[in-house]
Amino acid sequence: MNAPEPHDARLEPAERDIDVGSAPPVRPMSGRTLGVIGVSIAAALVLLLVATVIPRRSVSRELLAEATSRDSMQTVQVTTVHRALAGSSLSLPSTIQPLHESAIYARVGGYVKTWSADIGRVVHAGDTLLEIDAPELEEDVQHAQSLVTQSQASLSLARADLDRWKTLARDSAVTGQELDQKAAAFEVAKANLSAAEASVRRLVQTRQYTRVVAPFTGMITARNVDIGSLISAAGATSAPVAAGGGSGGASPGSLYRIAQTDTVRAYLTVPEEYATSIRPGLKATIRVEGIPGRTFSGVVARSANALDVSTRTLLTEIDVPNRDFALLPGMFAKADLTFPRATPPLLLPANTLLIRSGGVQVVEVAPEGGGATALVHFHSVTVARDYGATVEVAGDVTDGMMVVTNPNAELVDGARVRFQSAKLADTK
Repeated sequence: MNAPEPHDARLEPAERDIDVGSAPPVRPMSGRTLGVIGVSIAAALVLLLVATVIPRRSVSRELLAEATSRDSMQTVQVTTVHRALAGSSLSLPSTIQPLHESAIYARVGGYVKTWSADIGRVVHAGDTLLEIDAPELEEDVQHAQSLVTQSQASLSLARADLDRWKTLARDSAVTGQELDQKAAAFEVAKANLSAAEASVRRLVQTRQYTRVVAPFTGMITARNVDIGSLISAAGATSAPVAAGGGSGGASPGSLYRIAQTDTVRAYLTVPEEYATSIRPGLKATIRVEGIPGRTFSGVVARSANALDVSTRTLLTEIDVPNRDFALLPGMFAKADLTFPRATPPLLLPANTLLIRSGGVQVVEVAPEGGGATALVHFHSVTVARDYGATVEVAGDVTDGMMVVTNPNAELVDGARVRFQSAKLADTK
């Protein structure tokens, strides 16, 4: 094939004009056409403005109105009132007391001859604590025994006279009246003998009280006697109170004070709201600050079954075994009780309470429909027990009611608020 001939830039102008002249001629657009196109574009821009800008302004106004409304409405945190668990615990102060405690007095007067029990000693029932020298009592016993002998002689004579007169009466030697007199004399002599014997028994029994013994097994907590101390007829001693370092000030004039402490009692006063839940046999744990790290198990032995009208509390007694005598009478202790509540209380966080002139109140939140807005209402309550973070309340509140946490002074009854839920921590 032959290659195409190269283009010659040096062609004549006439030849170039022949090629350009073959295109169709361009005619200028008329002014009317341009006006129609301009009006169409302007109309399209106006329609676009109406379709976009005006709805946006309407939405903006609605959003602004909603924002304004939202800004004027408070947002509050709420929680729910709920009941405590059926099993509840209670910690109350108590005082340790002996199971049995007694001040010992004498039954006879005299002087202390000997004593054998000092404070801190454990004695058993029947052990001799002291002996009293009472010589006058011994003389009274001998005198009464002499009266018994005399009465026995008088009774023998009266019996012989009666037998003799009965024989004479059968022979009609004496009258019936004389026989009756001898019979009466015999009965009098017999009664006199019985009285004398009773007097001897009484004095002998009284003489036994010159030996003072322990009434039960326990520990001597006070000794108020010493050798030579005078014991009055009423049983009191002339020795100074708490002689020998005892603690007998609670029973001035007594000889000894003895306490049974192998089992002790813890007395506590239970508030009225728990009184119906206290039952004998309820387990208890005793803690004493003076014995750290150790607890003692006890059991509710009894209660008064009646409230003290001045304090509205129930006196309750807990028996605690004390075999090693670690618990001392008079100690301050804490008694922890765990028991089922007959009516579990209502619990609330402490930060839901609002204190005003009308008393303690809570602010209820009543939701409107299914939204996040609600009306608030004020309710008066009574704080039954304060646990610190939570409190037990009673009053115009119900289980499941939503209340405001950390209510402020700007809240008023009937106001509309937005609310957000906050979980209540169960502490009891």
